[in-house]
Order: sequence, then structure tokens, then C-alpha cells
Amino acid sequence: MFKYLLILLSLIGIHAHATPIRIASDIWCPYICENEKGYVVELTKRAFEIQGQTVVFVTIPYKRALIELQRDNIDAVLALTPSAITNNQLIDADIIIGYNSNDFYTLIGEDESFETIADLNQTLQAAVVSGYNYGVELDAWLNAHPNTYFASGNDPLAMNIIRLVKGRHSVIVDNKNVIEYTASQLNLSQQLRYAGTIGQPVPLHVGFSQLNHANAKMFANGIEMLKANGEYQEIINKYKILPSVSTNKARHKHLQKFLPVINK
Repeated sequence: MFKYLLILLSLIGIHAHATPIRIASDIWCPYICENEKGYVVELTKRAFEIQGQTVVFVTIPYKRALIELQRDNIDAVLALTPSAITNNQLIDADIIIGYNSNDFYTLIGEDESFETIADLNQTLQAAVVSGYNYGVELDAWLNAHPNTYFASGNDPLAMNIIRLVKGRHSVIVDNKNVIEYTASQLNLSQQLRYAGTIGQPVPLHVGFSQLNHANAKMFANGIEMLKANGEYQEIINKYKILPSVSTNKARHKHLQKFLPVINK
């Protein structure tokens, strides 16, 4: 918590001396990655930079980001669903920057499949990331079952994958692209199995506070400019192929201590 406080104080200090757009999110690669990478991060930054507006981006947990947005310590949070926009009384610039789906993964060798909420009734424990919206029906099921595990922290999905491999959960739920990307960073892709999707994909937006109508409009204008000059598609194309192994040694070292013996 002290680390997050220092980050936020630095953002406030920067805002006092200049006027950068202050944006935060948790890691959700390939949408939002470390070192200001990820296609949503790059699109958002370039949408402002192409108009001469600087951007400061920091990584903090999702729920904390929403709280700081409400407090006006930051200006925007990336990759929010329409329900998150509405529930937190935000604005979204009417720009879709991607889609999210509720995809289910088990260990290789399991035979469970998930196409409806009822399919979850036979599972021992589902693991999700705390603070996220999974749709009305799935949220209701998850909250009604005390065995549901809600992960939090800086790398909640990575920890859910590791816990799945260790046998702590029977299924994890998240976006397919994000699960496969994170599993590849952990060298655990071969141990996971796609087991289905429940519901339809939902659009993702950049959420701005009510004090940021002008910035939301600037973001929308910037996206149109990037589409017109070809940069938009160039950035999207960069993230079509997921890397098989992480090059971020610090993150890998941090996660390595949690990996089971079978991966060493």
C-alpha cells in the first residue's frame, strides 16, 4: 500500500507542475502490459500524443485505480466494461478499444466444458480476479458460492494460473487472450486447456471521470486520427502474435517462487 501511495503522490505532484493525462490500470496483457506496453496502452498514449498532450501511466490494482479515479487523483482507467462505466458513474468517449469474454480454463486431462451458468454447478472451485465485472448472471453465481476464489494484488491472474496448476482451483475465468499470454510467460501453456466461453463478448472502453469530458473528447479525436494515418492498425498488428516466454526477468523471478516443482 505504501508503494501505491508513493506512485499516487508522484502523479499528483506531476499534475501540479504540468498537465499530463494521468492514466492507471492493472496488468492485463496483451491489452495492458509492463513497461507501458500493450495495445490499449499504446493506442491511448498515441491518441493523446498525436495532439501534443503528454500522458503519465502507472500500474496499480484495478479496484484501487477505480477508487483513485473517483478521488480525481487520476484521470482515466483502461479497459472497462459498460457496466463498470455505469456503476462508477464514468464517461467512455463512445470509443470501443477491444472486447472481453468470460473464457474458462482447466488443467489438461480434465473434461469439464462451460457453455451455460448451470455447467458451473459441478465444479469444485472457480477462480476469478477481484473487482472485475463478469456479467449479471456469472457475477451472481460467483458471489453466491463461498468456494469462489477472488484473487487480488499486482498479478492476480498469474497467481490464479499457478494455483490452478497446483490443484487449488478446478477452473479459472478470464479473457482468453490474457490467460494464454500470461500462461506463456509462466511457461505453463501446455498444462492449461480451454474449456469454453459463457455469454457474449462485451466491449471495452477507456473510462474517464466526470471532470474529464474534454479529455474524453480529445481521446476520441485522437483515435480517429490514428485510424486515418494508419498507426491504429499498426499498433493492433503488433499484438496479434503472443510471445512464448516473458522477457521481463524481474516479474518472472517474482513469480518463480510460486511455481510448482514440476515446472523447474
